[in-house]
Amino acid sequence: MTQILKLMIVAVFVSAGANSIAHAQICTTTCSRYEEGECVEHMQMCNNETTRPALSYGAIAYGRTSGAYGYSHGWSSQKKAESVAMQNCAQHGSDCESMVWFNRKCGAVTARSDSTVAYWGLGNGAGDANAEAMRQCAKDKGQHCTVKVTHCSR
Repeated sequence: MTQILKLMIVAVFVSAGANSIAHAQICTTTCSRYEEGECVEHMQMCNNETTRPALSYGAIAYGRTSGAYGYSHGWSSQKKAESVAMQNCAQHGSDCESMVWFNRKCGAVTARSDSTVAYWGLGNGAGDANAEAMRQCAKDKGQHCTVKVTHCSR
């Protein structure tokens, strides 16, 4: 009985940027010779493919009066991501609104403790999104700003 051993190796090289094209090299390794049930010789075949990164939308919904929030990640459309975030937020408050959506990024919502004003920010990482949301609050002369929620969708 001939046994065939296949090993799939995928190496993905992604250049910087949300809309970048990923270049993948897909290799298949097959055993071409067995001795005593063990593979002693391999044959490798590779091909290059150019693919776009998969969509991964996320969103954050926030209630300015209640402080309730909900988020989502990993959806194939902005609409679905916002809908799920709204449903999750609505479990904790009745004043939810979609504050920010993102695709393969992070979003954050900050709010002022002295009012019902809220701000949002985007970034490549959670820290960047938090900093941008805090900058938006400070730009509006907000002195009592705090990050209420941060979430990423990769």
